[in-house]
Amino acid sequence: MRSASTETMRESTLQLDDRHINYAEGPQNGPPMLLIHGISGRWQDWDSVSPCFTSDWHVYAVDLRGHGKSSWVTNGYHWRQYALDQAELIERVIGQPAFVVGHSLGGVTALGLNAERTDLVRAAIYEDPPLFVHQRWEGNQFRLSFTATLDVLDTNPDFATVLTHIKETNPEYDDVRCHDRAEKLLAMDPDVFRSTLSGRARANWRSEDLLQLAQAPSLLLQAEPSLGSALFDDEAEKAMGLLPNAEYEKWDDSGHGMHNSYPERFAERVLTFFDAFRDV
Repeated sequence: MRSASTETMRESTLQLDDRHINYAEGPQNGPPMLLIHGISGRWQDWDSVSPCFTSDWHVYAVDLRGHGKSSWVTNGYHWRQYALDQAELIERVIGQPAFVVGHSLGGVTALGLNAERTDLVRAAIYEDPPLFVHQRWEGNQFRLSFTATLDVLDTNPDFATVLTHIKETNPEYDDVRCHDRAEKLLAMDPDVFRSTLSGRARANWRSEDLLQLAQAPSLLLQAEPSLGSALFDDEAEKAMGLLPNAEYEKWDDSGHGMHNSYPERFAERVLTFFDAFRDV
């Protein structure tokens, strides 16, 4: 079944020197809004909420390098490189500063973009970003999951093998979600996980410095740690003490994927926050 987002979003490719970036674009119904998915995702991860935006915004959703239909890049999965790709997309395709929403890895990507190229960001929303995940890396749920999945991906598996792994490790997933997850993992360069697990992805990346440099207005959304948040309470407090122009909200009833768990609430929060800056 095609989603409402798939029916209104048109895929295109931005060709860069050594890579291409796949993205989807909605109708030109307002200011530009860029949606950035999390690790091992793809632009369709926003299908639950993007139909709420397309009627009044010019929505773009990107496949990060190494994900979806975007290029795999050898030794190219540093967090800063993800952010610089978004700067290229805004400059070459969108053509004006954008309102940016990023989930998880997309959240730190949005932060890097706001810090390095604030001139390209009207406002930003960081959805449960793993800003300080390396400080709690031993025994971390994400580390354990990435390690187990990478072990499977490194065997050059077929679809059935990946699907079986997902069903075994995520018994709460229904068949549709399992198939979607398997498709995304097979489209992703396994080195995305390898770079994250080894620490290469965040080498010389200091969230403390970038938070202070991110001048565009921003909203930090935190999920509940006991339900799988990538951001702990003390880390969110630390981030808010560094961000120069930010609001904060915690959802005690949501795990890491806030926009999929509560799409209507998420969309309303995004629109309420961004509407304050549409005419600024």
